[in-house]
Amino acid sequence: MYRARILAAAAVLPSLLLAALGPTASAAPAARPNPGVPHCIAADGTDINALFHVNVRIIGPLACREAYANERWVRVVPSWTTAADAASAVYPEGYKPSRPNPIDDFNSKFLSATYITDIGTAQEQRVTFKKNEVLRTGFVGTDGLPFTGILSPPLKGLPVGPHTSAVLVTLKAQHCDGLGTVVEENCLPAGTTEYSGPAPFTVVPRPA
Repeated sequence: MYRARILAAAAVLPSLLLAALGPTASAAPAARPNPGVPHCIAADGTDINALFHVNVRIIGPLACREAYANERWVRVVPSWTTAADAASAVYPEGYKPSRPNPIDDFNSKFLSATYITDIGTAQEQRVTFKKNEVLRTGFVGTDGLPFTGILSPPLKGLPVGPHTSAVLVTLKAQHCDGLGTVVEENCLPAGTTEYSGPAPFTVVPRPA
């Protein structure tokens, strides 16, 4: 299982913009308050909407698996966490990062994310977004480790009933997080990989 976590929260550094993402990426775009949207609260108590400045419904953690009919929603998957810097990083034998700091290595190799709704059914929908549309960087957890959030733009609303959402990520080269030497736990391969399996969620009628 890859060493990812749904959030690494509390200490947030939105002004830290990693050069590897390029000039069009940002840590967290400005957002106007939208009190009508229920916020998604992670298991550690973090308000994910507030952390990432998301003003629409979030689907992701177990506590956030419901949306209203035809309501736009954002898919959140476990953030990618790495060692703090090059000095503290440890890697599997033979691995050489392309950037000194592991978080920069991940961001520089990330190409895109594909979101698949209702995979394997007649209603399957999939859409792919480029790196600068899904990555949120510049965050540091309370443990001092940097992490990058992976969030979809708002996705199309769905009809009432059960649904699933799977997420694939595409990297241009293998990346290892610098936190250990086990490839299966600490690395993502080059190419397209299932990052989050089909997560079930439910769409319910909008209240009158």
